[in-house]
Amino acid sequence: MNKPTKLNDFMYALMKKASMYSLNDFLEYQDISPEEYEEIEQHFWKEYGIRL
Repeated sequence: MNKPTKLNDFMYALMKKASMYSLNDFLEYQDISPEEYEEIEQHFWKEYGIRL
């Protein structure tokens, strides 16, 4: 599957919005543990070459 054209833009906007509140608050609100977020980070790096 090819990476969607707007994926980088989407992720940038998402992370920018999350940083307005603090990433920790955002993750807590979404019920995502630090370990789960680490898995998400690794997935984006390995699959898409994107560092969060």
